[in-house]
Amino acid sequence: MTQTGLYSAVLAKIGAERSKLLSTEKLNQLGESKNLLEFVSQLRDTSYAEKLAKLTTPLTSRKLERLFKEDLIETHVKIAQYSPKTVARFLRLHLLRFEVESIKTLVNATSANLSLEQKLSRIHLQVEDFFKHRIIIEEAAKATDLKLLVNALNKTDFAGALNFGLESYEESASIACLDVLVDKAYYEKLHDAFDGLPKKEKTHAFFYSSMENDGFTLLALLRGKSLKYKSDWLRLAVPRNNFELPTEIVEVIVTAPDFDSAFNVALKTKYSEFFAKERTAEETVAKAERAFRRAVFENAKNCRILELFNIGAPLAFMVQKEAEVHNLTALSLGVENGAKPEDTRNQLLT
Repeated sequence: MTQTGLYSAVLAKIGAERSKLLSTEKLNQLGESKNLLEFVSQLRDTSYAEKLAKLTTPLTSRKLERLFKEDLIETHVKIAQYSPKTVARFLRLHLLRFEVESIKTLVNATSANLSLEQKLSRIHLQVEDFFKHRIIIEEAAKATDLKLLVNALNKTDFAGALNFGLESYEESASIACLDVLVDKAYYEKLHDAFDGLPKKEKTHAFFYSSMENDGFTLLALLRGKSLKYKSDWLRLAVPRNNFELPTEIVEVIVTAPDFDSAFNVALKTKYSEFFAKERTAEETVAKAERAFRRAVFENAKNCRILELFNIGAPLAFMVQKEAEVHNLTALSLGVENGAKPEDTRNQLLT
């Protein structure tokens, strides 16, 4: 089948879903809402209306965030299902990120001794239905300690990372290693999935993959340096492969004596434009993370016309949809907390 034939179904689906995306003007209006009731009222004429009608009171930004993410998951499932089989494995990674999020949530919730009901309210079982992991995740949510949790998750793609992290936890009593090793496993899967793409598709996926993978590596290392983690720990925290970060550069950052030294090395990489020194290391890393996300979003907007009949089309749309959910979540939180609209707008990706 020709490329045109392979992508005709997903392009039609993207066209329908893209028409539902909110405009910048609409986002600005939402940011001016006086309270969450007004915020929700302004969304009644959007594609979120049906889900909003089922919301229970009192309204909270947490409930809204969950609603927005559920809509995002449904959209990503549609794109994955309509896309050619040759790229489906790669596109499914957008959904696998939600499983990563759920696993990390269960690690933290189990460590904090939260109830089963509290755990389930924080994860998205739609994704587990897609991967046919619902029973596994529900059983994991019942775990009363981290060892039982890791055992319950042994049939997932993250079993190796979790078991290794559990060993570290038993030595240090810190769950940080569990979180970061699950993230690392995800980014290694991203790199492997990219390698598995047809050669003609890699060109269109490279920007997104390199920004996500290399961005994670740089930000994880800088966060680690800000927390004064040892070099041996940092080596365990980063993926074994990167795209445009040479191994020797990663090692220089790993062995840098402090945050400032590591930051100066980051400034010499291809990604220097995303880094600017702020008052604190935490603020510096947070701003860099937003810069990476904005760059990916801008690329997706600019390439939507050029990327047709290849993986670039679904990738660009999925990034735009994710940006919308990020923006709506930030706006709802700002409205709930009574933040100034201009302060909230600074957190948006558009």
